[in-house]
Amino acid sequence: MKKILGLCFVVGLVGCTSIQVNNATGFNPNSIRQVCIVNNPKVIIKDFDSLVEKSFARYDIGTKVIKDSDDMSLCQTILNYTALRSWDMAPYMVSAQFNLIQNGKQVSEASFRLKGNGGLAPNKWRSTETKINELVDQLLEKTPKK
Repeated sequence: MKKILGLCFVVGLVGCTSIQVNNATGFNPNSIRQVCIVNNPKVIIKDFDSLVEKSFARYDIGTKVIKDSDDMSLCQTILNYTALRSWDMAPYMVSAQFNLIQNGKQVSEASFRLKGNGGLAPNKWRSTETKINELVDQLLEKTPKK
């Protein structure tokens, strides 16, 4: 019985993060030089846009935060996003979805989700920046330059 309870506890601590990626056929992340990040005012996670900008900068990709009402005709690549947070003694990001658009078509989509809002898993406390970096890495199918 102790082994079963121990196993249930361990399962509750691991395997709680899910990252899904869907890239269009022919998507070439190396072609991206600049991304226009469409600010989502519904996302209330502190410094979210600047953390996304910083994450793309790790790949020498320029960014510009714009409003959805701005002229996007000069944007090579557009990033739309959503993100949610939860609270357990402090706020933390529980999910995010990034969509990259080029020439009016979605070319890459990546989503991050803590299953069950992270439950007892200690990785739910990782910084928002770390979670965004993982998501951008997957979105671009890359690892950052050292």
